[in-house]
Amino acid sequence: MLQRQADFVGPQTFNSEAHYLPYRRYLVDWMSDVGEQNHLHNTTIHVAIVFMDKIFANPEVKRDQWQLLATACITVAAKYEEAEEHCPIIPELLKMTKLAGEGSKANVTPLAFRDGEVEVLKHLNWTLRAIPALHVVGYYLSKGAVFVDDTWQGRDLIEKIPRYVKKYADFFCNLTMQEYSFQKYLPSQLAAAILMASREALSVAPRWRPEMTALTGYEESEITPIFDHVWKYYAEQFPD
Repeated sequence: MLQRQADFVGPQTFNSEAHYLPYRRYLVDWMSDVGEQNHLHNTTIHVAIVFMDKIFANPEVKRDQWQLLATACITVAAKYEEAEEHCPIIPELLKMTKLAGEGSKANVTPLAFRDGEVEVLKHLNWTLRAIPALHVVGYYLSKGAVFVDDTWQGRDLIEKIPRYVKKYADFFCNLTMQEYSFQKYLPSQLAAAILMASREALSVAPRWRPEMTALTGYEESEITPIFDHVWKYYAEQFPD
């Protein structure tokens, strides 16, 4: 199936002992802020974080390189995901990230930053295709993830429910991207669990259907343990 073929860039590099993991949440939040300031698509930042996880799993990547390489991951992802006119302008990006200018410890020039981008490409072995769960969720939603005989809080569906499902799916994609333990799943598996979590959060019943098995290629029993992981993390982060 299409989504399983896309999983060839799945969690092969997952390393629960990676040296950067205590700082990963800060790096992800920082990269997300940089993306927002540059008006980049959410998918661009998710791809950049996939790049970062692949690169930083290598213990040879030194801490003093993290900010430069994380920024380079963003620009490389932007060149892959964005229209050319939407890619960040390097001198402005370096000032924004405080990698250049007076007071910067790194004082990276645009030319030196190009070297950082090349380092990212080398670490990735020039393989830029990356499939975060957000991509697969978009594919699932495009095929339809709400059905005419679903119910919402025990009643017939209202017109807004498909839009709400999308909003929750985007929310769960962002939430699970912040936590490294979710990167051990295949993107298509995590996307299916996110779809289930979105329906559960909205009280759309049933939370799984045969049509969703046909859509995702997974049985409910295969996805339920991953859903439980997503839901537990959601409850921990938002106890109210």
